[in-house]
Amino acid sequence: MKTKAKKEKTFKMSVPNMGAMRLTSGLSQFMVLLNGLILTLTAFFVLNYFIKEMSQDEYHNSSKNAGEQIVKSITGIENSMKFVSSLIQFSDVSNKSLLAQQIRRNVPGMAQFDQMVWIFETRPGVWQYKSIFKAAHDEARSSPYNLQPSQQLITRLVQEKFLEDDTLKLVIDFPGMRYEQELDVPRIMARPVAFTQTVKKGDSSKGVLIGVSRAVLLLENDWVQKKSLMARLTIRDVESQKRIYHMDRTQNEGFSAHTQEYEFEVADGAWHIIFDFDKRKNLAFLEQVPYLILLFGLILTIVGTLFVRNNHKQSQKVSLMNKTLEQKNFELESEVAERERLNSALVKSEKDYRSIIDSVSDVIFEISTDGNIQFLSAAWLKVTGFDNERTMGSNLFTMLYPEDQKRQKHDFELLVKGQKQSYRAFTRIRTSDGTFRAVELSMSMIRQDENKQLRVVGTLNDVEERRRAERALAEAEKKYRTIVENAAGGLYQLTPEGLYLSANPAMARILGYKNVEEMLRLVKTASGTVYPDKDGREAFLMGVVKAGQIFGYETRVVRKDKQSIWVRENIRVVKDDQGHILYYEGSMEDITKAKEAEQGLREAKVKSDMANRAKTEFIANMSHELRTPLNAIIGFSEIMKNQVLGSLGQDMYVEYANDIYTSGKGLLKIINDILDISKIEAGDKELKESEFLLSDVLTSCNDIFAPKVSKKQITLVNESASLPRILGEERSIKQALTSIYSNAIKFTEVGGRITIFSNYDSDGAFRLSLSDTGIGLSKEEIEKAMSPFGQADNELDRSGAGIGLGLTLCQSIMKLHRGRLEILSEKGIGTTVTLVFPNERVFREDDMQDQAPDIPKRLRRDANNVELVIDPEQEDQV
Repeated sequence: MKTKAKKEKTFKMSVPNMGAMRLTSGLSQFMVLLNGLILTLTAFFVLNYFIKEMSQDEYHNSSKNAGEQIVKSITGIENSMKFVSSLIQFSDVSNKSLLAQQIRRNVPGMAQFDQMVWIFETRPGVWQYKSIFKAAHDEARSSPYNLQPSQQLITRLVQEKFLEDDTLKLVIDFPGMRYEQELDVPRIMARPVAFTQTVKKGDSSKGVLIGVSRAVLLLENDWVQKKSLMARLTIRDVESQKRIYHMDRTQNEGFSAHTQEYEFEVADGAWHIIFDFDKRKNLAFLEQVPYLILLFGLILTIVGTLFVRNNHKQSQKVSLMNKTLEQKNFELESEVAERERLNSALVKSEKDYRSIIDSVSDVIFEISTDGNIQFLSAAWLKVTGFDNERTMGSNLFTMLYPEDQKRQKHDFELLVKGQKQSYRAFTRIRTSDGTFRAVELSMSMIRQDENKQLRVVGTLNDVEERRRAERALAEAEKKYRTIVENAAGGLYQLTPEGLYLSANPAMARILGYKNVEEMLRLVKTASGTVYPDKDGREAFLMGVVKAGQIFGYETRVVRKDKQSIWVRENIRVVKDDQGHILYYEGSMEDITKAKEAEQGLREAKVKSDMANRAKTEFIANMSHELRTPLNAIIGFSEIMKNQVLGSLGQDMYVEYANDIYTSGKGLLKIINDILDISKIEAGDKELKESEFLLSDVLTSCNDIFAPKVSKKQITLVNESASLPRILGEERSIKQALTSIYSNAIKFTEVGGRITIFSNYDSDGAFRLSLSDTGIGLSKEEIEKAMSPFGQADNELDRSGAGIGLGLTLCQSIMKLHRGRLEILSEKGIGTTVTLVFPNERVFREDDMQDQAPDIPKRLRRDANNVELVIDPEQEDQV
């Protein structure tokens, strides 16, 4: 044993040495490979970065220079057009030939035009044109396009308002302008373009100046030839997406080493320019250098790694030869130890399996073909109360309930003979206390033991608790059904086809059926039978499906006796796991009596409104009837107080007549207020609207109450500035403001203060406020003062206090103007009353100035009545 232990120790020590050698070999190879890759990749990325930066800088500089050249040329053309237009505008245009000659001599940049034409109108409908400049091209730079003014061109100039807009415009679709090839090598395609500039003198048009050019004139062929890097150059109009110019050296639309795009404004439009560059040969070679270095570095790295690996393999072969013999000896010795270990593991595994089986709550058993018990798990003691050792060898079927023994034994024999598959059965087994316990008996498989004897494996599952739970569930279901059947409201389940699945007695009672069975038998479809409006019911169910559930839905249903009643439903949709509708379930309540009561209340409200209107009309009629005799009283009293027909003889009679006149005027005012309120309440009041200055109304009120203000020594402060114009009925607004003014003076003590101020809300509404330092009002007094005939107590003055219609009338007048009356008051401090006018009725003075008409003079033309006249003596006339 000592020798064996020694050999095993020696082998175990040698194995780590072998592993150490392999680890050292692998680490060396990895370090060589890693260092080589790092150096190679570093050199590759550094060179590749610098070479690409060099290429990008060269491409960028070339495209930048080209773009600057084009922008410079476009700027020159635009300046030339504006300069020529200014010369024509400020020069004597009587001798047009001399003017054209001066322009050709003195205006720089004319070489960038193919031709320049001035079109003008000599008299209404008669047009002429003058050729300002026309280039003499050689064969290589010949212009295939020649602008010839015609009736069609003049019509277009008039219709599209070229003569009215003095903006420099770019046109690429004049008649005859085509996109054509101008050069073969390099291949150049170009389209003529026209620049138009209106020539004006003051507000009148002196015609339009048209300059025709091409992109070829902007770039120059020798400039294109010098740009050897440039493979393609494309200029495209942004608005129409049409090409203006296209140069292609490669004849290959799909390849370019670098592309640069710009967009710049040209006249009233914009051009999009695209530069495509080829690679230079020296740049192409430089771009390949990093890849050559990468390849060379990878080859050196792989060669070094293979060299290190080969050396380590040779060392390992020698070591393995020495270790092979030692390993063989160890294997022979360890085989004996392995058998011992397997035997102990088998014992331990059997113990573990036994522990697992014993931990299962079900009883696992094994019986012979005669039914004698050969094996039992630990759960047997827990279920039956019998000790396992005491039960071993007993017959399982004799322990079952006597009435179940014969049937269970018969099924077991069929299983042993192969005539029956594994099965389950509910039965009862005897326990140690003499009772029987409900179990589920399962016979699952047949096997052979080590002696080739047949054994049947099965389980016993204790279902006593489950049986109790099922009985409890049945009791709960019974209670639930009792609750449903005795519920006051109707409960139901309804299929999507309209067939009732179930209902409670209350549901049948609501619909007029004797019982639920009769209702389920007679109602084949709810739509049409119970719910008379089929389409409405289908729409409602679609809403239920969409919302999931709906509460408080009121509708009409038809009872069995064809009587229509009102019901309130709560309903929800029930779906399966796949989202398919199974049925609808809901509740129903008869609300017919509540509906009838609601209808009665509605009719009572209508009658009340009619009575209120009759009262208003009565007051209005009475006011009219009272005014007739009152006018006579006021008229005759005025004649008497003024002694128109002669002296009365007594001064006391004059005072009496004056009192009659004053009282009559006051009574007439009260009657007029009552009449106005009555008209407003009856809806018969129509505003006589006009636009008036609010400041005039305020000044008039100040003049009216100036004596009272002076008498009570009240300080009147007017802080309102720039009062606007108001659209409304001036008399009504004055009436409301007078009432507010009167209240402020009446409730303000001697020596008090009244302030008038104004401001605007954020929505443009105008607020005119009158604030006093009077006795003030509480919240309850404000409500009382705002009600008809309501008055707040006035401790200062009760004489002539009125009948309480002032604020009510003010509020009604403001509502008619779609405004409002606001009152802010504090007891003992004072009151602020505000008239709020809506934005649509307010006109500020600055707004009126901003809206002053400023109609510019414009040249008008009838484009459909252009007269074309050709004078043979003047070749330039059209």
